[in-house]
Amino acid sequence: MQDTLTAGAGLCDREAVEVLTSEGPQRVANLIQWGVPFDTMHGEISLGMEGAHSRPRILHAGGDATGQHIELALAARVAESDIKVLEYTLATRLVIEDGRAVAVETLNSNTGQCETYSARIIVVGTGGAGQLYKYTTNPEVATGDGVALGFRAGARVMDMEFYQFHPTALSLEGAPTFLLSEAMRGEGAVLRDREDHPMADLAPRDVVSRAIASQMDKTDGGTVYLDISHLPADVVQNRFPTIYHFCLNYDLDITKEPAPVAPAAHYMMGGIKIDTWGRTNVPGLYACGEAACSAVHGANRLASNSLLDTLVFARRLVSSSLGQAPAEVQSKKKTCC
Repeated sequence: MQDTLTAGAGLCDREAVEVLTSEGPQRVANLIQWGVPFDTMHGEISLGMEGAHSRPRILHAGGDATGQHIELALAARVAESDIKVLEYTLATRLVIEDGRAVAVETLNSNTGQCETYSARIIVVGTGGAGQLYKYTTNPEVATGDGVALGFRAGARVMDMEFYQFHPTALSLEGAPTFLLSEAMRGEGAVLRDREDHPMADLAPRDVVSRAIASQMDKTDGGTVYLDISHLPADVVQNRFPTIYHFCLNYDLDITKEPAPVAPAAHYMMGGIKIDTWGRTNVPGLYACGEAACSAVHGANRLASNSLLDTLVFARRLVSSSLGQAPAEVQSKKKTCC
């Protein structure tokens, strides 16, 4: 809990952090039950170290493919259920009647057909807005649409001034911006300036990003490098197979030479304001994940807390929508709108 509060620079909502840390272990246990193959060592789950953590506690799967394995496990459960998935369908407007969210207007990008879907509960879970920036680790769909939909429907937003920049995105000519996981430094990778001097460490992401940006400014855009070449090649290839092969596709062998890196937009701390049950100020409208903001991350998210945030608060959202949460009480958290 203290690591989360410290990384958040004193701006975390303490109640939200208490919920995250107390309910997080059960949500991880759910993932294991659903078949997420977290990496193990000697029969125990292997725990990694990342920035601003006081001890190793990061679970990982497939080396550096944790998100993919979680997504596959959850998608399999959706496929086994009666949930209907609408592909190539964009939400264009939330319909509000008598102050309540009652429907979603959509557009099929393939056919051009518009449809309106009514619902008792509407959940916005559209992710972040990294595409607002020239350099981002986010996919092309991360355009902030969900927050815009909520705002236009009357939902309050908060902490929109806080956007996290990941310190180590690949900055290689001809290659797209690609995340070089913080776990690399947790396993021993070292940041070096162009004169080969080590710099920064496993500090919070905002601290390391500013250090790199400052170094680049001082050297007129001089490159900073992430070096893991001192570790055995098989260790790097097994622990970071996705990163290793991606870089190799661009003629960069990270087992033999350092990777040029620079900060890139990575995570939106702000979003649609929610309470700890996923509720917004608009009846019938909920939000979760990166599109939502409970202020659990404060001004700077602790490494790897994003997946935990989504799991914990989405589960509470479901309980709330089923009437299992306490009566709605709007907190006194600050809002910008």
